[in-house]
Amino acid sequence: MNKKISDSAVSHFLEEVTEQISYKPLRPSIHQELESHINDRIEDYESQGLSHDDAEHKALRGMGDPIAIGTELNEAHKIQKSPRLAFITALLLLVGFVLSCFFQWTPEQMSNGFLYYIPGGILLVFTALKGYPFLIRHRKILASLICLLYLAQIVIFFLTEVSGRRIGIVSTSYFATLLLVPVITVLLYCSRHNRKKFLAAALGCAGVWMLLMYTFGPYHFSDTSGAIFLLSILGTVCFMIHRGIFSGKKKFLYTGTLAFLVLLGSPLFLTPSGRVKTVAFLSPQSAIRTTWDDTYNGILIQKLLSRTPLTSGLELSAEEMMDYGTGAWYFASRDPWQIGINTTWIYTDKQEQEFQDMVKTIRNQGGRPRYIHYQADDVTLWDILPQHYHNNYLIAVCIFLFGWLPGLVLIGAIGLFYWILFSYIRRIHGNLASSLAFSCGQCLLWQGVFYLLGNFGYQYALFPNLPLISEGQLSILLNMLLLGLVFSAYRYDHVIEEPVNYRPITSG
Repeated sequence: MNKKISDSAVSHFLEEVTEQISYKPLRPSIHQELESHINDRIEDYESQGLSHDDAEHKALRGMGDPIAIGTELNEAHKIQKSPRLAFITALLLLVGFVLSCFFQWTPEQMSNGFLYYIPGGILLVFTALKGYPFLIRHRKILASLICLLYLAQIVIFFLTEVSGRRIGIVSTSYFATLLLVPVITVLLYCSRHNRKKFLAAALGCAGVWMLLMYTFGPYHFSDTSGAIFLLSILGTVCFMIHRGIFSGKKKFLYTGTLAFLVLLGSPLFLTPSGRVKTVAFLSPQSAIRTTWDDTYNGILIQKLLSRTPLTSGLELSAEEMMDYGTGAWYFASRDPWQIGINTTWIYTDKQEQEFQDMVKTIRNQGGRPRYIHYQADDVTLWDILPQHYHNNYLIAVCIFLFGWLPGLVLIGAIGLFYWILFSYIRRIHGNLASSLAFSCGQCLLWQGVFYLLGNFGYQYALFPNLPLISEGQLSILLNMLLLGLVFSAYRYDHVIEEPVNYRPITSG
């Protein structure tokens, strides 16, 4: 058994080494390992006949320069910074905050959604600084809490079905579903060496998913968050297979993973609701019925984009804007009963009654027109855009206002963010850290992909958020949490769960 070293020379040596380690929580383990190593050397020299003092002196001399040792260890195990990712993140957050403040005058933004950027930014910084170590220490508790959040959402769905009215916050479904991606990633990683646990985890998650998709799913789960969830899990598992985290022949692992997730994704296409959403996504024009449809919004956006110049904003005459606002440009030759009706002439009770009679006649003919509260002399671009343009169509709005080139610059900045994000994720060496970061990155990526498709007229189910830019209230907190975990996993990659592989530096 090694003797406890308390000599001032050895203590001074260890203190010199550990003072070079910038990540202080790592110092005790390095101190302990070096102390044990020195102790072993002293015992070896004593067994060769040297006195304790001579053995200690020779052991320390053989170890080398303590400052050089500490510097090398710090280089191998130091906290990593990500300045490029931090810069592009701050830039896009600023863009999102400015846009949210700019659209504050819209009626839909009266809830002060831009204020969510403040706690979102705080959450991002806190998660980046403390997230990964906290997750490692408390992963079981955190996984349980997120699963409870998901179960609570299921209860809310059940109560909604029973009561016939919506209960709770709509975005909690989106929030809970995407948070399951990193939870399942950690669960799969921790059970990868135990096939029974792994199969139990995989089949358990699959069973719950399929049950919900074929019961509550047609109304609540089979939306964009479900597609993002499946695509993120698929990408993450393939990444883990590629890195050799799962043992076995990669060809069979890839095939099995793809088949399993196709099975899980089948409700997105096989349920009646899923088929409708898929058709609307792939062929929006075939699914248009009224001006209230998201598919109509998509076709309208495509039409306006086709008329926007390369270097300047969209210019429309008042008559053209009225045609777009009422839907006459599309429905005049298809279904005139869907064209919006003017409400600016209503001032008296008699006029109100006449209006209601007209609406009743139109509805009897199958029409569901919009009520138009503007005229040709005061119509603006904001009047003719889809209702939630301030959140759902920010890229398209940028193109309408400034032209295609500035819009492409914004798209390029978003693409640059994702490129930098995954370049940092690719540098993470730790298996758990890289898997967790990749799963979070996938959630962020697929949100951006679906958002971009929606801005060019191909909307799948409900609009997702554009991470960092479109506010989305609770969703901005979710995305800050996901991005913060990527920052944190990269930051602590060399100091968490990595062994201290000490190699002595001999003095020249």
